[in-house]
Amino acid sequence: MFDLCHVHFAAGKMHARIKSSTGNARYQTTVLILGIGHGFSDAAAGYLIGSLSHDANFIETGSAVMVYNVIAFGGQLPAGIWLDRIGHYRNPAVLSLLGMILALGLLSCHFLWIAIAIAGLSSAIFHVAGGAVTIAGFPEKSRFVGVFSAFGVLGLALGGWAAMRQWDGASYLLEAGLAVLLLSLLKANFPLARNRNLPAPKPQLDNHDYLMILLLMAIALRSAVWNVIQLCYAHQYDWLLYVAMAAMAGKLLGGWLTDHIPWKPYALTALSIALPALGWGYRKLFWLLLGTGLLQSLTPMSVIALQRLWPGVPATVSGAAFGLAIAIGGLINFVPFSTPSFQLILFGLLVGILYYAFLSADRPLSTRNRKFFR
Repeated sequence: MFDLCHVHFAAGKMHARIKSSTGNARYQTTVLILGIGHGFSDAAAGYLIGSLSHDANFIETGSAVMVYNVIAFGGQLPAGIWLDRIGHYRNPAVLSLLGMILALGLLSCHFLWIAIAIAGLSSAIFHVAGGAVTIAGFPEKSRFVGVFSAFGVLGLALGGWAAMRQWDGASYLLEAGLAVLLLSLLKANFPLARNRNLPAPKPQLDNHDYLMILLLMAIALRSAVWNVIQLCYAHQYDWLLYVAMAAMAGKLLGGWLTDHIPWKPYALTALSIALPALGWGYRKLFWLLLGTGLLQSLTPMSVIALQRLWPGVPATVSGAAFGLAIAIGGLINFVPFSTPSFQLILFGLLVGILYYAFLSADRPLSTRNRKFFR
């Protein structure tokens, strides 16, 4: 009798796994389309920002970039909260790509500020919609987070590079690509926000865990976007694409590794190598690429950590991960003492606290936390 019940239980468990796998498999193409759309959307933003240097003075350019960053990065968390309330992601994703096409058209007509505002809003909505689909379709699967997020920095770099080279055909290519992706999303499968009307279960995480998640997000997302922007302003176009490719490879590799190996030792090892590489060897291309790739490889595991902290609100998690964390990380570049030595000291302090959060073993772990830190 016991054996028969055991067989029925095992069969039911296997059936549930197969059903879950089959149900989620239909979202794989959607995540890939959204990932490519992420690249095209950020490429359009990079092209728009890069084009400002040809059509506006220094003050106008700086103001426009600031406005875009506030809307595109700071607007993601409110957009994520809103999308979780409505529970639908297809229409926001499609409309955001349409907004990027409109922004490129307005730029060619010299409606600068309207184009900046529409591009920033479209970017914010697309990031949270795409991230929400990835998280809701594949919960706690970091490799899919890596696929969605990997193309963004590469697109930003390519768009900025095309604008700096004054390649006029880039605008038409971006508009055509965005249109094709827009039509593809109309036929793609999208998940709904699951159980959004039910109270989400409270994860058993303590203050050390909250601190670890926030610091890991700030450190992992601080490097790529702002490094690309700094390289654009420094006119180091030969390094620009290499750094973007390193960030892309890091996210893809980090997403795969997080699903297959214990992530805590990997995170400590990656930080131990990346920090000196970026702190003292950033003037050498090899060390810059190594440090950027390793830091970006922590991005997928950071998103999954936030998902476990805030279950049931995938768009909010996406907004906090891809928007708010980048905005906070970028503030390091604009503090009053923004010298390389000061940034290195600040960076070291953050990582010291992170190590403390990781290595604190003076508390018993619950069963859920043991699984989380395996």
